[in-house]
Amino acid sequence: MSLPGSFLAELEACAPSREKQRFVALAASCDNAHLRSSGPVHFTASGIVIDASGQFVALHHHRKVGAWLQFGGHIEKDEESFETAARREVAEESGLIDFETVGAAPFILHAHALNRNFAVCSEHWDVQYLMRAAVTPTGPTDALTLSEESHDVRWWRLEDLPRGVVPDLIPTLEKLRT
Repeated sequence: MSLPGSFLAELEACAPSREKQRFVALAASCDNAHLRSSGPVHFTASGIVIDASGQFVALHHHRKVGAWLQFGGHIEKDEESFETAARREVAEESGLIDFETVGAAPFILHAHALNRNFAVCSEHWDVQYLMRAAVTPTGPTDALTLSEESHDVRWWRLEDLPRGVVPDLIPTLEKLRT
């Protein structure tokens, strides 16, 4: 048993790490670990979106999480890769349509527990892609659209992030500043 081939190939493309080993083990444990219906612990996909200049990151203040984070969520049954799901989530939650994936493999693999606002999910094992939008914002909401999943959506300078960013995203964003 394991995930469909394209999903597994994306995980295998990641650099060796303890996280990669854990993600591959989850992938091997269940045919549908990429779907919410597989149980309370499953994969999700997300996109960390930077602007064309590399100085800004687009974040949304998620209603259920109650914090600022990247765009992402559950994988749909008809999606054939984590990247496809991440791209759809970015478009749905940010309104951005003109962006590209940076690099040939996921940027970060990140497993995290969820708060009780997520009724049936207890952990998301998130396959995160770095994406570059074809815009350099001149205002905090340039080219962004608020979705029903969010309280707010904005561009933030990488060196001036808002209070309330999920703590485990901060080290990832700090890597982008170097």
